[in-house]
Amino acid sequence: MKRFTTLALLVTSALFFSACGGSPINTALDPSGTYLMTIEYTDFDIPCTLTLRKEEGDFFTATWDYGDEDGSVYETAALCFGEKYLAICEQGDYPILDIFTIGEGALEGFWVEYGSDAVNRVYGVTKEGNELPAAPVLKVLDKAGTYTLEGDNPDGSGYVGYEYLEAHGKVIACDQTITPDYDMDENYQGVGVIIDDNLILAISSFLSLYTADGDDWNGVWLDYSNGEVADENLSYTN
Repeated sequence: MKRFTTLALLVTSALFFSACGGSPINTALDPSGTYLMTIEYTDFDIPCTLTLRKEEGDFFTATWDYGDEDGSVYETAALCFGEKYLAICEQGDYPILDIFTIGEGALEGFWVEYGSDAVNRVYGVTKEGNELPAAPVLKVLDKAGTYTLEGDNPDGSGYVGYEYLEAHGKVIACDQTITPDYDMDENYQGVGVIIDDNLILAISSFLSLYTADGDDWNGVWLDYSNGEVADENLSYTN
């Protein structure tokens, strides 16, 4: 998927992002392997496996296998960031965000979904895995409201739009609109959390990682359908 181009901002966006520099992605982390996972819900748990495979372009393919007779296997996108964290976008009209602390052959974390303020546990180990690490510490969004969005497509073109972020406890609901030069606006819903100085959002099939810059957020986004990472910035409006 490609975010539509706004021609007037191509040069401006390119200059802005080269000036910002610095990506929140941690390319030194490699949690590749197959994990025996437990996904917790309010009243029950679901066992499954999660296989992480490193791809070219600093991202991972995350394959969820629920072992159902109908072959419920799903491939999604994942990125490592910060000191020891992993984010997975389970894409859809109303996506799910999985967020983990990476241990030695072990993952400990939470999953959140659009439309809910629930923070649910998800964790697992490889066959050789050691004990689980401490779960990520989630922060509350200080600046809810509207953000101006500027970003690059992998092909070098640019786009603009706006994003409305709303806090529901420690879960962030996101409504994103991309404004093209032609046709109708593109609108997407998403969900996110804040860990340390990083904002992580799963929006449709996009996984976005940002680092705080005052009231703004500078970072990158990944669309699993093309497997490329590009720059994106959120500037607080009101």
